[in-house]
Amino acid sequence: MEINLKNKVIIITGAGKGFGYEISKLLYASGANIAVISRNKNDLIDLKNNINASDDRLFFMEGDVSIEKVVIHFVEEVYKKFNRIDCLINNAGIRFRKNFLEITEAEWRNVMNVNLGSTFLFSRAVLPIMKKQNNGKIINIASIVGSLGFSELSAYASSKGAIISLTKSLAIEFSHYNINVNAIAPGFCKTSYEKDFKKNTELYESTIQRTPLQKWGESRDIANACIYLASELSDYVTGEIINVDGGWSAC
Repeated sequence: MEINLKNKVIIITGAGKGFGYEISKLLYASGANIAVISRNKNDLIDLKNNINASDDRLFFMEGDVSIEKVVIHFVEEVYKKFNRIDCLINNAGIRFRKNFLEITEAEWRNVMNVNLGSTFLFSRAVLPIMKKQNNGKIINIASIVGSLGFSELSAYASSKGAIISLTKSLAIEFSHYNINVNAIAPGFCKTSYEKDFKKNTELYESTIQRTPLQKWGESRDIANACIYLASELSDYVTGEIINVDGGWSAC
C-alpha cells in the first residue's frame, strides 16, 4: 500500500546523512513538504539535488540542533513558509564507543546535548504550534541500546533511554490535543558507522549471529517506519516504541 503524505509539513533533524537522509527522500517522494536541518550545508544541498526538490516543497538550513536560538529560528522559518507543522522527526544524533571510565565530562555533555537536548528543544518549539492546530505527530529516533544497554556505549545508551522516557511522557501529556508521540528504536543498521564497526570482525559477526534475521538493517527500514507513524494509519498509536531491529529485542 502506497502512503500519500501530500501537503503534510514534516521537519527532519540530522537530515544530511544516514537515517535522516533516507527518511527525507522517502517522505518527499510520498508527497510531503519537508524542512531539514544539518550541521553540514553541503550534505543538504546534495539531498536537494538527489531528490530534485522544488523550492516550494523543501526548506533547509545549516545549523547546530543543540543550540536553542538555532532551533527556535528554524521552526519559526518553517512555520512562516508553510503556515503549519504536521510532523517532527527528531533524528539528529551522535555516538562514540568508549569505556565508561574513560569518558570525559565534555564528551558526555556533547552526546546528551545533541541527542536528548535537540529532541527537547525541537519538541518544545513545535508543540505550541501543534496544540493550536489540535493535531500533530512527533517521531523520536531512539535505539534498542536505550532499553537494553551495550558495552562501551553508555553515554549514547543513556541519551536514547532518556528519549524513550520522554516519548512516553509527552504522549500522555499532549494526548488531549490530538498529538501522537512515538519513537523508533533501530537495531544495527547500515549507516556511516558500519565501516568502522566492521573493523572489529569478531564484534561485527557477533551482532549478525545475535540477530534472528541474520543481517543488519538498511536506513530504508527506519524510513518505512517513519512514514507509517507520520501517516493517518497510525492515528491510534501513541506512546509506543517500535523496535526495527531484525528481532534482536525478541531474544
